Amino acid sequence: MISRPIVFFTLLLLAAPPAGGQSPQQPDTLSVTLADALARVSREEPRLAAARAAREMARAARGEALSERRNRVLPQVSASFGTQRVAQNQFTEIARRAGIPPTPAEELDPFSRVFASPNTRDASFRAAIRPFDGGVASARVDAARAGFDASVLAESQVRAALEVEVVTRYADVQLHRRMHDVADSALQHAERTLALTRQAVVQGRTAEFEIWRVEAEVAALRPAQLDAQRNARIAELALRQLLDLPDHSVLKLDAPPESWSGDTLSSTRMTDSSRARADRRDVRFALREFDARERQAAAGYRAAWRSMLPVLDVTLTHQRLAYPLRNANWGGPYYPNTVLGVSFTLPLDLTGGSLTRVESAAAAVRLAKAQRRDAERVHALEQLDAQAQLDASRLEWDAAVAGAASADKALQVARARHEVGRASLLELQDARVTWMRAMATRARAARDRMVIEARMARFDRLPLSSVQP
Repeated sequence: MISRPIVFFTLLLLAAPPAGGQSPQQPDTLSVTLADALARVSREEPRLAAARAAREMARAARGEALSERRNRVLPQVSASFGTQRVAQNQFTEIARRAGIPPTPAEELDPFSRVFASPNTRDASFRAAIRPFDGGVASARVDAARAGFDASVLAESQVRAALEVEVVTRYADVQLHRRMHDVADSALQHAERTLALTRQAVVQGRTAEFEIWRVEAEVAALRPAQLDAQRNARIAELALRQLLDLPDHSVLKLDAPPESWSGDTLSSTRMTDSSRARADRRDVRFALREFDARERQAAAGYRAAWRSMLPVLDVTLTHQRLAYPLRNANWGGPYYPNTVLGVSFTLPLDLTGGSLTRVESAAAAVRLAKAQRRDAERVHALEQLDAQAQLDASRLEWDAAVAGAASADKALQVARARHEVGRASLLELQDARVTWMRAMATRARAARDRMVIEARMARFDRLPLSSVQP
């Protein structure tokens, strides 16, 4: 007979928590909608951050060029105050060697004090202006403005490309999860069919070779199931890396491709914080960027050859000079000194560097024009290809929907016939396989349509595929 203390102690052990004092934690479920994914990548994606940095650098370069041009128009004003003490005066040494007795400093006239005083005080005011610089500053401003416009357009293209990439990876996860489910279901049905076939062979209702056929089918479905599982993991990992999601969480997505509609993506665009120029809104951003690059190169060419033109400078300097006898004496008298200067400078480059810069700038203009023509050709081809892909994806989607509906009806008929004994188990299994393939085809068609619709919704902002500015 078991005593009560032993029973009580046993119950306490059964009720105690496992070693470590904590139950295993379940991974958190992270729900990510398509709109959340687009918003997340707009904040944290490195490529977009690099595009923003390039835009800010172009903005700073434009501001620097504008400031330089203002400096050419507005006078540059400066003021200074200085003092110096001569350790050895040459005029005093000349008088000593000539045998001229030194004169007390208090008896020196103002003109002689300028040479004899060891101390000098200088308070000056200077204004300078360059009325003509050959147009270099204006050309540099035009180049900087064109560079900023190109950087804004480039950032918009990076945003659009990221949007399409997010949609593609989001749809890939949905697709490969569906394909994994289909592969799992097909393998489970085949294993169930194998068990029923073995039972039918034991009962003498079917031939033994049917077992071999179903076993071969199960063996063929296992690698497909493993491939589907691997593809689903890879697609999910790619989405996690793009969105910088934690690895330990369970990723829950909504909006499967089958339920997607054309209004889904049009309402989930990322907010573009940058502003492009308001002109030529009907032209694709990539072509407008090449236009800006061509304008930038042309302005650089103007700046290069105009740097060889003469420059006119006008300066006005007003000084107040004093020559105290003692270093501690900061008083006067101060004497005015006003100088008006006009200089006309003609640069002479005997090394040929200026001509080399002009030739390089001219080559940059020719390159920009060639890239612009190539971009127009590529744009026309991509536009036709994108429209053809859109039409084909819609036709494939309609055909996949019709095929899935037909396969679903065929499966229902086969199941009903099997229940009343008018269809064999093999016919039911074939109907199931056909239905699974139709569902997989519909999922793939939905994914393709989702991606191409997203691309067409942003086609005007997408970068060209084979031309680089």
